[in-house]
Amino acid sequence: MKTKLPIIQNPQLEGNTFYWQGNATGVLLLHGFTATTAEVRLLANAFKKLGFTVSAPLMPGHGTTPQELNACKFSDWLECVESAYDQLKKSCTRVIVGGESMGAVLSLYLAEQHPEISALLLYSPAIRVDSLKFAPFLKYITPIINKVNNDPLDTSWQGYTVYPLKAAHEFGKLQRVVRTDLGTIHQPALILQGIHDETIDKQSGQMILKNIHSEYKSLQCLSESGHVMLLGEELELIIRTSVQFLNSVDIL
Repeated sequence: MKTKLPIIQNPQLEGNTFYWQGNATGVLLLHGFTATTAEVRLLANAFKKLGFTVSAPLMPGHGTTPQELNACKFSDWLECVESAYDQLKKSCTRVIVGGESMGAVLSLYLAEQHPEISALLLYSPAIRVDSLKFAPFLKYITPIINKVNNDPLDTSWQGYTVYPLKAAHEFGKLQRVVRTDLGTIHQPALILQGIHDETIDKQSGQMILKNIHSEYKSLQCLSESGHVMLLGEELELIIRTSVQFLNSVDIL
């Protein structure tokens, strides 16, 4: 189904890359597919108040046009998060990596590549999304389709109201790459999944928990959260749970 482009919901929100210098503990926060850094900004503010250095890059193809996102390869997103991680390492003695949805998948990738990462915070981890399995075929019929579950009344989320299908296929490739090496992950990991999340596979959190080899790992289900939990009504609970987890594994 064709749509008029570009379409960005809530363009007035701040969704660009940001880097807030703080103490020697760095937190890298990664947003989801079709979203922007507005998705992680409230959580970032909470970590900033605790004195941490906080970084959140805007992924290639995001916050511009769906056509630009369709022109991206998943390697572009990997290069982006690697660069952001390298920047944090220059000023921080330890780095925590976290993200929502695709951002959580990219966090897992970084943990696979960098065993020195101190901890993982995985929110609504989109390690498997059933609807993506049709993207490799649909992209030849139409490059972009409307989102069927988009809420036009949501004033807190910023991003595309469409799915660029070529990019969705790239996201699927990223998922497969990350799933292959989950067993190499040993960092402490907190996994939070919403009961009302209709986007990711219901077993996503359990899949990660089962396959990573972390000594300290926790999967918790949130009773009031959907997929975009970092902008939902349980944000304060998520912040407390995240800080408590980091304290429990002696990161903070």
